[in-house]
Amino acid sequence: MASDPDSRSRAAPSHGTKEEMDRKLLNFRRGWYASLLVLLALIPQHYLPSYAQDIAQAAEEIERSTPSTSESEHRSPSSDKRSTVEVPILVYHHIRSSVSVGSRAERRLTVTAEIFDYQMKYLQENGYYVITFATLVDFLDGVSELPVKPVIISFDDGWEDQFVYALPTLEKYRYSATFFVVTNSVGFPGCLSWSQLRRMLVEGMEIGSHSRSHPRLDKINNPGILWAQIYTSKQILESRLGAAVDEFAYPYGSYNATTASTVRLAGYKTARACCVGGVQSDAYALRAVMAPNDLAKFGKYLHSRSPSRRN
Repeated sequence: MASDPDSRSRAAPSHGTKEEMDRKLLNFRRGWYASLLVLLALIPQHYLPSYAQDIAQAAEEIERSTPSTSESEHRSPSSDKRSTVEVPILVYHHIRSSVSVGSRAERRLTVTAEIFDYQMKYLQENGYYVITFATLVDFLDGVSELPVKPVIISFDDGWEDQFVYALPTLEKYRYSATFFVVTNSVGFPGCLSWSQLRRMLVEGMEIGSHSRSHPRLDKINNPGILWAQIYTSKQILESRLGAAVDEFAYPYGSYNATTASTVRLAGYKTARACCVGGVQSDAYALRAVMAPNDLAKFGKYLHSRSPSRRN
C-alpha cells in the first residue's frame, strides 16, 4: 500500500525536533563536563618545592639508565621524521648566589650565578651557537639548516632566581633561552611574576609551558584532566602575556604516547623531556641534559660534532 506523503511530512518536524533536543542536551552535558574540568584546573594550588627531590631523583634514574629498546611506546605522532641531529639542550632549575645547604635534591638542581656565567662564557669561547626550539624543529622538518655547534638553553619551573641571576647573564652574552613555567605558581613567593615574564619576553626570551601544577602527566588516565594540564596552561600564558606559547616541557621529564599526542593536539610545536642525551629526532620527544654546577662536567656534556642529517 502506498504511503501517505502528507503523513510523512507531518511526522518529520516532530522527529527532527526530538533529534535537535537530544543533540542540544548532549552538547550541554559535554560543555558542562569540560567546564567543570577547566574550573578544577583553575583552582589555585600552593606551589611548594616539595617535588624538588622527585625531579632530581627522576633525572638521576634517567642518567643512569640507557635508552630503552622499546622506545616505540613513547614515540609521538611526529616520530616518522627521518632527520636526526646532535643538539645539546641544557636544563637549569635554580640559579643562586650560592649552593643551598638544604637537601641533596635542592643542591642537585642549583647552579651558582658564578658558574652559570662561566658556562655561558664557555659556550661563547668554544664556538657554540645558541638557537631556539623553533630553529631545531625547522631543521628536523627539512626547512632549514643549523649553524655549527648549536645548543639550546632552557629553564624549568619558573623560579624567581632565574630572573634575578640568569637573565642578566643571558643579556650579557646576548643569548636567548626558553623558560618553562608552571602556571599555577606564577606570582607566588619565590616564583616568577607576570610582570617579570613580560620583561623576559621584551629581552628576547621565550616562555613555554610546564603544565598547570607539575604532575606526572604519564600517570594521568583522565583525558579531561590531562587536557586541562596541557592546553589550559597554554591558554593562560598566551592570554596573560600576549604572545604565542609553542614549547612544552614534560614535568619530571615523564611522558608516554598519549601525553605526547595531547601536547601536539593542544597546538604546541615542540615538547622537551629531560636528561637522556642530545640526539634529536622527534619534536615531541626532545632530549636534554641537566646542567651541573661544575664547569668541567659542563664541557663533557657538550659535543663538538657538527650537526648532520641521517636517514
